[in-house]
Amino acid sequence: MLTSMRVTSGKGLIVAVLTALIVLTAGPGICKEAKKVAVLPFKMNSPQDLGFLQNGLFSMLSSRLSDPGKVDVLDRQTVDKALADAQGSDSTKGDLNEGKARLIGAALGVDYVLFGSLTHFGESVSLDGSMVDVTGKKESISFFEQSNSMGDVIPLVNEFAGDVNRKMFNRRINNELYAQPVPQEAPAPGGLQYAGGQTMYGGGMMSVQAGGQGLTNHLKFNDIIRAMTTGDLNSDGTTQIITATDSNLMIYHLDGTMLTLEKTLEYESYVRIVGLDVADINGNGYPEIFVSAMTIHKDSMASFIVEFDGNNYVTLVDGEAQYYRVVETKDDIPVLLAQDKGEDPFSGRIHIMTANGNEYEEVKRIRMPRGTSVLSLAKGPVTAEDGEDYLTINRHQRLVATNDVGGEEWASTGKYGGTNTVWLMPKAENDASYRERIYFNPRIKFFPVGEDQKLKAFVVKNSEIGGGTFGRYKKFKEGHIQVMSWNGISMAPVFQTMPVQGWISDFDVADIDGDGEAELVVSVVTRTKLAILSKDKASNIISYKLK
Repeated sequence: MLTSMRVTSGKGLIVAVLTALIVLTAGPGICKEAKKVAVLPFKMNSPQDLGFLQNGLFSMLSSRLSDPGKVDVLDRQTVDKALADAQGSDSTKGDLNEGKARLIGAALGVDYVLFGSLTHFGESVSLDGSMVDVTGKKESISFFEQSNSMGDVIPLVNEFAGDVNRKMFNRRINNELYAQPVPQEAPAPGGLQYAGGQTMYGGGMMSVQAGGQGLTNHLKFNDIIRAMTTGDLNSDGTTQIITATDSNLMIYHLDGTMLTLEKTLEYESYVRIVGLDVADINGNGYPEIFVSAMTIHKDSMASFIVEFDGNNYVTLVDGEAQYYRVVETKDDIPVLLAQDKGEDPFSGRIHIMTANGNEYEEVKRIRMPRGTSVLSLAKGPVTAEDGEDYLTINRHQRLVATNDVGGEEWASTGKYGGTNTVWLMPKAENDASYRERIYFNPRIKFFPVGEDQKLKAFVVKNSEIGGGTFGRYKKFKEGHIQVMSWNGISMAPVFQTMPVQGWISDFDVADIDGDGEAELVVSVVTRTKLAILSKDKASNIISYKLK
């Protein structure tokens, strides 16, 4: 404190006075209210659908401009609502310019508005942006750069953000913090191929080539396999494959290249199984089979839990109104999640569960965006290598990344998942014959794969016949699995399986042949006839080597 300072010379007195003045004059600045910024989604000028890139640009610019306590960036939902309102006013509708941006910014109560466009044609890409002071007191910052590579988008955004931070907020950012390494080209693992022709990574492009050793067909089955999982159910060191039709569980093991049936567990004919998982949650040495099931009317739940007791398979819990999914932490610890029934599979609350004897109790609720189903929910690194985000396929078949408090980090524009397993909503009041159909999506799983052996997301993508022209009834022409990772802007495919005819109902990653290397095990549903409108009546279990 100044009252206890000992001054020994005139020079010391001057230093002390100057120090006090600095502290007194700097103090009010420290308490200044944070500046508010609205980042408006950039307009995409391209013959392609670049919605994923628009979302990525918004996230990148928001994170690079945000400075806790000094610069606050508005969330996307607030901005989108303001833009929708702006289109209803003659003074702000249409394409944006500085004048309209100031009016929108004033309505939002922010100090600055950032807007712009990205133009992509052929190999050329250009980024055009403006940062506008809503009061008009500061000169706007304009930015325009052009490149011959889409891979240059991230460094261009870094450069633009650096200019804004330096000129508007007198702040410098280290662009190396946002740099993404360009991976070296390497052979695709096992039966996988590189995805999509070209995949954007950081400041460059990764060339992709077809490759791999193909697939192995282990089982052909004349029924629909609704769900599938793997696990060592009797703790004898052999991994088993567990499949589910509507009302039955079949337990197999690999014998050579073919699956041999060990046990069939038959349940009541009114049961309709929709999901399977295996994990030793109760810690007794025998993993439980968590069976998510509904009734034959497809509007109520009938889930149950089964376990091998050393002699037989016994039911531990029956008639539960919950969906189950086991996710793994980065320490490979299995965590059981359960979702309440809700009005449909995408609306119930989700909880972490623990075992208490043969009962399972809620420990903690996890917050997820509306439209989340636990059956297509996984936890792993999405936007950061050492992070643990949630990744899900929502009710609209969009792939969504959320943080651990339920905030949406990114969403795809394209569709993922897709099955013909359906939940029926109550009858419509004005038409008793009509019931809305809500379709389930397959699981997502994180597993280390590729030259870097880092965790990547395995995601099913089933393609509908005619792009979904059958309306309420889903018919699929082919399906494949994409192995995805974060490229600095979005989740993007790195590898993918070759498309298979029909649709993928489920998959798992496990060492099913005991050779020490994991396989990607997939259940594929096909038609018994060639006619495009025939019913799905056959299934196959196939696998791909991941190394």
